[in-house]
Amino acid sequence: MNRREATLPSTMEGELERIRSEFVRRVSIPVIKGLLDDLWQQKVFSTEEKDSVMEDQNSRADRARCLIDMVIPKGDRPSQIMIDCMKKRDKHLYSTLGLISSPAGVGINTKTRSAGQALTENQLMMVAETLGQEWEQAAIHLGLKTKDLDDIKAENRPVAMQKLKMLVLWQRRRPPGEATAQDLLRGLKDLKDLPVETRLSLTGMMK
Repeated sequence: MNRREATLPSTMEGELERIRSEFVRRVSIPVIKGLLDDLWQQKVFSTEEKDSVMEDQNSRADRARCLIDMVIPKGDRPSQIMIDCMKKRDKHLYSTLGLISSPAGVGINTKTRSAGQALTENQLMMVAETLGQEWEQAAIHLGLKTKDLDDIKAENRPVAMQKLKMLVLWQRRRPPGEATAQDLLRGLKDLKDLPVETRLSLTGMMK
């Protein structure tokens, strides 16, 4: 399905897509009902949407599938709210699925989702210096396209500057308040070859 292939791991809707199958398999009816109430209170769902999940679906799995499939297309913030509510409703499920919640907790109303300040260019350079040959894979994990990489390489800059340009491009495309060290680390968390130095550098910037 094209939409699933296009969803980026660095987004909260991408997080829900990643755990979708396990969520459908594991979530209980009481938790589904609780999440529906939470999402309705946070104005993610209308009353009609909320009721349709329980009334139009017969099995637990179908209700779970309907719930998560209704949230994902709504975007990052509704997806983040569902993740935060899941942490409140069922910490074991939340932990089992390997989710990451917002530091501000459930129902955040601020414009910034992540803790900390936006990364400076100097900080991005520090991160770039920790990346090796896997930097192109990192770019894809962060949502850049192969065309973006081709354009960066076409400038014939030193590799260090290419890596920096990649991170700057990622930052410019992020919504306001969502280009922090935590956001960058979240976007790279599924990169198998992520250098330890990169993780340590970003973790240090989050303190």
